Amino acid sequence: MNLDDFPGKKCNSGKNIQFRPKKHVRFNLEKAVSALEELGAEIEIETPSLLIFRFEGTQVDMNASGKTIVKIEDMEKAGQVFSSIFSAVQTAFK
Repeated sequence: MNLDDFPGKKCNSGKNIQFRPKKHVRFNLEKAVSALEELGAEIEIETPSLLIFRFEGTQVDMNASGKTIVKIEDMEKAGQVFSSIFSAVQTAFK
């Protein structure tokens, strides 16, 4: 998987940006937690299917399906946040 496999688009509400994989993947959220914490992310909620955390002051929701929602309206800033996160957790994709 690479970053280009996760195109970003505005959510229906227009207030968030979602990054959804182009093909079916499974994401090991448990494995991603330590990598995110090393980046400085603050984990708020951790379940087998959903991870909610703050990174650089922005809330991020990450699903086991790979769908990631960055809770800001600015597409460029959301892309930067997702890029940083993706680099750290890339090994958690199956």
